[in-house]
Amino acid sequence: MSDTAKVKVVPSGLRYKLLVSFCLMSLLPILTGVYVVSLFVKFPFEASSGNLSAISLITLFSLSISFFGYLIVKQIFSPLAGLVISAQNIAEGKLDRAVLPDPDLTGQTEDSDEIEGLTKSLKIISRNARELMDKVDRLSLKDALTGFYNATYIRERLKEEIQRAVHYQRPCSFVYLNVDGFNDYAAQHGVEASEEALKSVAKIIERHLSEFDRPARIRKDEFVIIFPDKNKKKIMEIAEGISREIAAFSFGAKGGTANQRLTVCAGISENPMDGVSVDELFVKARDRMRSAKSKGHNIIEAFG
Repeated sequence: MSDTAKVKVVPSGLRYKLLVSFCLMSLLPILTGVYVVSLFVKFPFEASSGNLSAISLITLFSLSISFFGYLIVKQIFSPLAGLVISAQNIAEGKLDRAVLPDPDLTGQTEDSDEIEGLTKSLKIISRNARELMDKVDRLSLKDALTGFYNATYIRERLKEEIQRAVHYQRPCSFVYLNVDGFNDYAAQHGVEASEEALKSVAKIIERHLSEFDRPARIRKDEFVIIFPDKNKKKIMEIAEGISREIAAFSFGAKGGTANQRLTVCAGISENPMDGVSVDELFVKARDRMRSAKSKGHNIIEAFG
């Protein structure tokens, strides 16, 4: 659908002004033609070849001028209609439909008029808004402190991995980790030290993961990890490696004022033996983590 076909989206005041201007532009050459005809044609009218030629030429000239006026009005109207449509799409968040692909944004040419300049400005606004929305989307998937994914993303990703595992008949394991005694550590050493400790835990976890594994921080001191194509036996080895490194790490506040050990407890679940849904794997791994914590520190449970 052309821009002129979408005339209803243009404000009525502007629409009426454009229509009136076109009518006036069309009427002027016609009146001029009538006046010129009156100079050349005498009444009573004689249908001579000379009179008919004069009338034909003047009529053709008048219609040409009217058509030229129509083209000018259309040239003004079409970009305005397009700008209104683009502005509405931007306002509604439909940035992919707001404008055409970006033109050369290095600057306007000497013969660019105001409408072309406004069009370029609107396209720049749309492009910047699209970039900001993309950045917000990326940030909304991440935990600001650790850079891991957040709870919302990880549940959606786990659902996808379960479906893939079922389709290809491959295992998919899930680990739920909790930092032992973290609240006491935070109360003793403060917010800054506790945040640094969580960052260190995240870095240790990341060192044990492959490019296909997906870690997330879902609560203050709780982490989860999706392990595609890995069974419990393999995950037990990875989880034990993570817990050993964390237990051996010296957590210190900035400036070295704290020197304390932390440990983690973990629960492991696997698709399909522990469930075939996101909630089933989440709950099973969480319950095993809680069972491990009830028995002490630095414990990993994969069964029971």
